[in-house]
Amino acid sequence: MKVLYYHQYFSTPTGAAGTRSYSLALSLVEAGHQVQMVCLRDVRTHTGLSGTFTAGRRSGLVDGIEVIEFDLAYSNHAGLLERSLVFLRYSWQSLLLALQSNADLIFATTTPLTAGIPGIAARWLRGTPFVFEVRDLWPELPRAMGVVRNPLVLAALSALEWLSYHAADACIGLAPGICEGIAERGIAPSRITSIPNACDLELFQALPKGSAKQPQLISGLPQSLPSGAFVAAFTGAHGLANGLDAVLDVAAELQRLGRHDIQLLFIGDGRCKPDLERRVACEGLVNCHFLPPIPKPKLAQTLQQSVHVGLMVLDDIPAFYRGTSPNKFFDYLACGLPVVNNYPGWLAEMISEHQLGIPVSPRVPAAFAAALIRLADQPALASTMGTNARALAESRFSRLVLADQWRHVLETTAARYAGRRHGYLGQQVYALFKGLADRLTALLGLLLLSPLLLVIGALVHFRLGAPVLFRQQRPGYLGRPFWLLKFRTMTNARDISGALLPDAQRLTTFGRWLRSSSIDELPGLLNILRGEMSFIGPRPLLMQYLPLYSAEQARRHDVKLGFSGWAQINGRNSISWEDKFRLDVWYVDHQSFWLDLRILLLTIWKVIRREGISAAGEATMAPFVGTPVSR
Repeated sequence: MKVLYYHQYFSTPTGAAGTRSYSLALSLVEAGHQVQMVCLRDVRTHTGLSGTFTAGRRSGLVDGIEVIEFDLAYSNHAGLLERSLVFLRYSWQSLLLALQSNADLIFATTTPLTAGIPGIAARWLRGTPFVFEVRDLWPELPRAMGVVRNPLVLAALSALEWLSYHAADACIGLAPGICEGIAERGIAPSRITSIPNACDLELFQALPKGSAKQPQLISGLPQSLPSGAFVAAFTGAHGLANGLDAVLDVAAELQRLGRHDIQLLFIGDGRCKPDLERRVACEGLVNCHFLPPIPKPKLAQTLQQSVHVGLMVLDDIPAFYRGTSPNKFFDYLACGLPVVNNYPGWLAEMISEHQLGIPVSPRVPAAFAAALIRLADQPALASTMGTNARALAESRFSRLVLADQWRHVLETTAARYAGRRHGYLGQQVYALFKGLADRLTALLGLLLLSPLLLVIGALVHFRLGAPVLFRQQRPGYLGRPFWLLKFRTMTNARDISGALLPDAQRLTTFGRWLRSSSIDELPGLLNILRGEMSFIGPRPLLMQYLPLYSAEQARRHDVKLGFSGWAQINGRNSISWEDKFRLDVWYVDHQSFWLDLRILLLTIWKVIRREGISAAGEATMAPFVGTPVSR
């Protein structure tokens, strides 16, 4: 498998940026796959390339990864407009590369959101399988931070977010809130996988038990650190989102309390760093120290040997609470450091549940300072929390384990949609024509059948009561939920405990006639008119069946679901679930105008003969409970 991997800020461990993409790409290479990594120049990163740029790019092999680096300089010190132009130039050059590539799959990871543009283009124009990884929810975060206020820009970002999620064949979210945000934009849970950042257990290691921390080993710090200082470190970007002024408030509180033994270390860079340094100088906060970004191996050594507690700090913005998965947190865990966290959400809940450190309320410097004092004064407690952190890193966040999960998503997605790239233009023409024909026919049907629909509706109301329509959420194309409409065929009869009686007891004689004649399906013309269904395709089943499908069975959702399909004319409800799904998937692989016409004509014949309406001993068909052998 050849993977075209887009990450603007790709860096090897010799750089001062996150190395998730390096590790994941390396796992693909080690599994025998080919990877092209596409990135740009950033002062924080180190791509491993050192040659000159030719025609705006340079390329080469780095640890088996083919790296393509565009000659586009990026700095987070630049203004919003300048950075936006770099994003767009990167996306344009990436798009051209994607349309020329013979890759089996495109993978793109944010931020920024524009990273997904080449994947969208290649998916729609060439049928290339596309997996989109979401590290932050855009435009939710910049809107909440007030960084982007222009309603037109926010609307454009929202549209790009929607397009990215819906064009992707699979989405990966780095935090629970991110996965929830993707689902809220109409993506079926079956297409979303949660894979957080990971712990590099080999690079970031805890000190052996009984080893003492030595703050004086930190390169670049003044030699005036108090003897035996207790060092709390923040690593990463110094930007608006990080809200590091809150840590300076803590520093002021610690000085007021006379706790000069507790020293605060800031490692990294960002637009806010000069302002933070000025405030430290102005207020005489001698317990604050700043270091530039340092390569991962040096950072690991610093955290291991010289730091006592890791700081997880973000601005107090609710959008951050469940929608972030910071690298630094997992580095702290791998090093066996207790963590002080100053914002609610899934990380704070994890810290509390597993006793990894102390979560504190936002904007309460006294509570933050008290947490640091507690850890400094109770080394046994800090040691226990650090041990818990390393244990959790090993049990749940091993980079090797999470890389296997990530690679599985890519491999299964590439395999599932491999055939789509062949004859893709013809498939698109077929899908476009079929969609137009479906909607026009549905509109004509509703107009012509409106008298019959009114009569049937009145009969349903008279015999079964309100509501006239049965409305239930079903999974449609790619598992996206929609509300299926039918005429009611059952009563609401319940047992003495208030539970609905079995279908067979609630299905009336009138209801059986509606089903056998398929008249109960007529309100579904509205579903077709809205583009949620087709006349021909696998039948929409229940939402609870989605997690029960095997990977092969789930392919039935690769087309729009329909009134009738290949399985309906080959047994309908009288055949087993396994045979039904096998026939549905056969249709997905062989769909054509002529096959649809054949199914339509045979459906009319089957309806007239009333064949396959129900399975033996069932009102319709027994519930699907999974296929153990195939799963």
